[in-house]
Amino acid sequence: MPHDRPQSDATPEPDSPRGDITLLIEQAQNGQGRAQEELFGEVYRELRVIAASMMRHERPGHTLGATALVNESYLKLFGSPVSRNELSYAHRHAFFKAASVAMRRILIDHARGKAAVKRSPGEGRRVISADVELASQDANPHDLMALDEALSLLEQEDERAAGVVQLRFFAGRQIHEIAEMTGVSERTVKRDWEFARARLQQLLDATERESEGNL
Repeated sequence: MPHDRPQSDATPEPDSPRGDITLLIEQAQNGQGRAQEELFGEVYRELRVIAASMMRHERPGHTLGATALVNESYLKLFGSPVSRNELSYAHRHAFFKAASVAMRRILIDHARGKAAVKRSPGEGRRVISADVELASQDANPHDLMALDEALSLLEQEDERAAGVVQLRFFAGRQIHEIAEMTGVSERTVKRDWEFARARLQQLLDATERESEGNL
């Protein structure tokens, strides 16, 4: 999307001051496209800063912990009592929706940087873990990249189920939180989550067979 905002003679704003974040989230939750873009940009910047700090101390084979990263970013953005008092659950939904998209991008960018060589045949079947923390920390970079591709396909088939994966896997939200955020029952979220995991596994298996057939 082109950035065609007209230039202003006013002094440029700093990078989304903390006091403006609550208003930005409210505007984003109300469907204002520019606010949604700015919210995503702010959350993405915060996550990148935290990620850079984490990666300086990461152990070999470690991939960024999605849940911890998103939650730490949330605390950095809304840690003050004033900010906390101004936030509603709708605001939290807007934040975690933006954070899940940003976290997905950061994890995949990080995985691409680590996946310097092709995935060797016989490394084992790709499996989607229900444990968000384990899946985000210990997955093979190639598997995360394959998951990202499969999720893009799922988004075309079932946007709601893909949204549950975004919030569950990349933002570390629990079933009851997603239900409250999306306005559906926990049973529906559980059904979407189970369907999404099964469908993603089918897509991953199909990709694996295609990859082996091209060897």
